[in-house]
Amino acid sequence: MVLAYIGIAIGILLVIILIVKISRTSPREVAGIDVYCKKCGLETRGLNCPKCERKSQSFGV
Repeated sequence: MVLAYIGIAIGILLVIILIVKISRTSPREVAGIDVYCKKCGLETRGLNCPKCERKSQSFGV
């Protein structure tokens, strides 16, 4: 019976932690995907940056 109470307490604690985490997360944040390029700041929406890709693969040509 004590194990059941411990399990219920842990479950309630986890639910409270998840609710707090959801309430603090911005609704515009997309599951850990960078929306902007780290080098040039262009909006990429999680894809490879076309400006930085072109620069790194051109080899000065």
